[in-house]
Amino acid sequence: MPTPFAFDRTWDFGVSPADLWSTLAHTERYRAWWPWLRELDVDGEGLAAGTVATLVIQAPLPYQLRCTLRVLDADPPHRLEAVVTGDLAGPASLELVPVAAGTAARLAWTLDVQSALLRPLSLLARPALAWAHDRIVERGLQQFEAHALADSATD
Repeated sequence: MPTPFAFDRTWDFGVSPADLWSTLAHTERYRAWWPWLRELDVDGEGLAAGTVATLVIQAPLPYQLRCTLRVLDADPPHRLEAVVTGDLAGPASLELVPVAAGTAARLAWTLDVQSALLRPLSLLARPALAWAHDRIVERGLQQFEAHALADSATD
């Protein structure tokens, strides 16, 4: 039985939690910010409880992940709790905490591989899958900082 992939990291942003939340709430811009996000359909209002997003993620390895993310609870601009289902499954959370320089954003999730193709590979190729995961998160953060936060400065 494969063990879940756990992710828990914090980044600092030079904007207030309210400004960061406002930028993140523009889900209609996600595809422009993140080219590896091949499909995104959001049913609901941005980052509000009850919002459901279906998405397809193109990994840096030759596979795609199809997932649904359901926002369970949101306390703007402080906290978001969600659950992921599909090729990956498990809880996810985002916490925004004000700090002297702006915001400390903590993103955490624990996801089990559910994909029929990737589940057996998660036992054998775990380092490669972990690398692919970390690469998407790293690229996503760089793209978010370059595009989303730059866009919010001109809004």
